[in-house]
Amino acid sequence: MLTAINNMLIDILAAISRKDWTSRRERQKQGIERAHSLGKYKGKQADIERHQKVLYYRREKGLSIKETADATGYSPSQVCRIQKLYFEKEPENQR
Repeated sequence: MLTAINNMLIDILAAISRKDWTSRRERQKQGIERAHSLGKYKGKQADIERHQKVLYYRREKGLSIKETADATGYSPSQVCRIQKLYFEKEPENQR
């Protein structure tokens, strides 16, 4: 009897969890659509431009990771991730 009740509770919690997950996904989708309509969502092109800005500050200006993060609005760890992303793409002799 106790096992049946436990299984029923687990099923109920799984259903509630799934409903919560789908409603969060739907709200996120609505938020993105709203941002598109308001012109606040720039997309990947804006990210690429900001990434180029990070690389410029690090390579050309010689700013530290913290200074670059402050100048671009990224966190220091994101600056490191951006650098790693582009260092892996370019040939070894161009570093």
